[in-house]
Amino acid sequence: MASKYAKPLQVPAAFPDLLRSFAREVLRQQGKLESKDAIYEFGVQYFRDLVAKRDGSGGKATQAEAPPGAVAAYLTLPEEKVEEMLTRTFQDADPESTGVLPYDEFHRVLLRLGEELQLSSVELKALFAEASENDQGLVSHADFAPAALQVVLHLRATKPQRQARIDIFAKKTHNDETVLHGLMQDEFESLLREIFQRADPDDRGVLSRLEFTDALLDADLGLTRREVNVLMSEAPAAPTDDGGDDSGSVLYQDFVPVCFQVLRDVFVHGVVELPNDQDALAQYLVEVFASADTEATGLLTVAELARLLRAADVGLTRLQTTTVLCEAQEDKSGFVNYEKFAAHVAGMVLVLVSFDSQQTFAAYLHKHRKTSEYYVVLDMNQHTFEQTLSRELEALDEGHRGLLSREEVIGAVQNAFPDISQRQLRSLLALADVDEMGELEYSLLTHSAFQALQKLQEYDMMIMES
Repeated sequence: MASKYAKPLQVPAAFPDLLRSFAREVLRQQGKLESKDAIYEFGVQYFRDLVAKRDGSGGKATQAEAPPGAVAAYLTLPEEKVEEMLTRTFQDADPESTGVLPYDEFHRVLLRLGEELQLSSVELKALFAEASENDQGLVSHADFAPAALQVVLHLRATKPQRQARIDIFAKKTHNDETVLHGLMQDEFESLLREIFQRADPDDRGVLSRLEFTDALLDADLGLTRREVNVLMSEAPAAPTDDGGDDSGSVLYQDFVPVCFQVLRDVFVHGVVELPNDQDALAQYLVEVFASADTEATGLLTVAELARLLRAADVGLTRLQTTTVLCEAQEDKSGFVNYEKFAAHVAGMVLVLVSFDSQQTFAAYLHKHRKTSEYYVVLDMNQHTFEQTLSRELEALDEGHRGLLSREEVIGAVQNAFPDISQRQLRSLLALADVDEMGELEYSLLTHSAFQALQKLQEYDMMIMES
């Protein structure tokens, strides 16, 4: 019987979940933790990692970070010494000089390199951002090393600015107000979970690393290759039957809750960047568009622009791309002057993809998306909008083929929504590509048209608000 003089104890609300998560991780280490001391040691590292994530590192704690007040090695080592360190480290890991390493081995090597350079765990992600694995799960360290040297030099040169940036964001941004690729954290995680589940029809909770990479590259997320590389470095390996780890598979359910925070941290700390200079972006877009203009006409179709914007790797989601293409004005032959288009939309793209720009509008977006106005387009809610559009499109499809000519689609849309603007119409048409016969698969419009116009409407209101 408990003493009436005993102090009543209350279990902290978060403690049961925390203890369950720790117990699960211990059980996953079966065969590795055979003693009490081993469990203690594992626990120390486990909770150190949690603290690192909480404090903004977003990843595993680096045990060889410079002590407080000390200067990290990468800030003082001569450039040639860093280059020599990179060369030696990868040569030692690749004695047969193949030029490549399996990703799990590359990951271990890069962690050791980070310890030698005394990079923080979040700074180390700047190196991982440059490490792309191929379809065979290999990383070319021969290609990586020169890029890694430039990353270290850039981290060194920008150390004061990055620290000032961290301090600024710590004062003005709450974690729960962060926006990435136009998505709030709950929206991002819901979409990410849906994409993973589509890639896992058997509901195993596990994907191969290649399937996992393809899922992260889904156009609805809009992640850049560098962002995907960062996330791949954090992907938890699926457990094997004997208690080990399967380095070729990913346990994606454990990954979803940490993904957003990992990306937020690399941007807040300024170790990975998205486009932030309008003139440079405009010039880059012109170069991307020109690469498809084999006859140097200066003209491309909207479909070609859409494909190239996706390939440009600037961080636009599929719906953000349709927002940008609302400004693609065609001539009488159906072509767009891409140099003028690039100059016109560069600022628009920056507003949509720049991390700093998105945080400027974060408070407005959080507030706006809770209003009834957000859920109305052309004076209709989503259900009424989609029914109206579907009815008009199907009425023209007498053969029930699911295909209509571009002109027929335009007519159906204008009949459904007499007040639709040209910008809105161009945004909708960008949702589906014209095939060789000049026809569109119109189901793509009916499924996404409301969201496309919702995003365009939100962008216009956001700009007016600013």
